[in-house]
Amino acid sequence: MTEIAIVTGGTRGIGRRTSIMLAQKGYAVIATYRSGTETAQSLEVESDGAISTQIVDGSDSDAVLEFAETVLKSATPKILVNNAGVTGDDLFLNSNAEKIGRIMQVNFGGVLNYCSAFVPAMTAARQGDIVNTSSVAATKVKEGNAAYGCAKAAIDRLTLGIAQETARFGVRVNAVAPGFVETDMFDSFAGVNAKAIMRAIPGRRITQPDEVAHMIVALATRQISTTGTILRVGNGENI
Repeated sequence: MTEIAIVTGGTRGIGRRTSIMLAQKGYAVIATYRSGTETAQSLEVESDGAISTQIVDGSDSDAVLEFAETVLKSATPKILVNNAGVTGDDLFLNSNAEKIGRIMQVNFGGVLNYCSAFVPAMTAARQGDIVNTSSVAATKVKEGNAAYGCAKAAIDRLTLGIAQETARFGVRVNAVAPGFVETDMFDSFAGVNAKAIMRAIPGRRITQPDEVAHMIVALATRQISTTGTILRVGNGENI
């Protein structure tokens, strides 16, 4: 039976490239997304049907559980890539608890919901690989990213905690923490600040989605033998 890989936020940017690479390795990929049906449909066409797409709001625990129940009726996924997220950069002084809570729920809550839904089945099967997309923002302070940084720091801590508990069951849990990546998300907040951002990167270039996706796939397919690792990906943004 073909092994299943789930990629959240899997229809664009890093997630899209990850979905394609896993499909090329023979996995039956389910790429979930919240919006952008045309983009999702184009991915299915591009992959010749090797990738199926489904709308799931990762911040909604009931929606994730419903999705998980459907998937688990056929098989336990071998791979779970928690990639979905939003930036929402804003000064803390200009924000409020509701806005910050939403950023936390979409970024951290999504990872928590998917892990809660699939980790028990993976431990029962005594196999599985989970890769969470974090960010250098978890440890690198930048004006305007207090909420986003908190969400990503929470993802790091959750990654380590689950890794410690599940290692004895054959499940590996890791995270990748990229710096700036050339995606639609980056373009949406960089804007006129793109040149200033470039000057602030020691390597003087923006990381490409493929570079991050390669790291995710290497971890997910155990080309890198580790668990409980936060792998930094970028051009020196974490320094």
